[in-house]
Amino acid sequence: MPAMSSALLETTSQARDFCALTKSILALCEPFGPVHSFKLVHNRGAARVACIIELESTKQEPALARALGGRSMNGSVCVELEVRRDFEGAARRRVVAIAQPPSAPENRIAAP
Repeated sequence: MPAMSSALLETTSQARDFCALTKSILALCEPFGPVHSFKLVHNRGAARVACIIELESTKQEPALARALGGRSMNGSVCVELEVRRDFEGAARRRVVAIAQPPSAPENRIAAP
């Protein structure tokens, strides 16, 4: 795999969560045009994130792949990033409460 660009390494290595990581990667994609699709997959055990980017203009994807040190495959740019060991660590410790919606009243139709 091509070497990761220093700009990408510098902007993503200190990201603590998906929001920060997404913002930094999208900022690097901006010169290549609008992003059509963007996906991140986190491998906690390896402290790595796979990033798949599709641009509106597929003609720009090889240039984006070169700039990020990734690969252009089937109309997408694929990049694997190293992230901090505690990436998304705080998010895993949060407690999320899910509220139950109120029960809907039963609608019964009377028989004639």
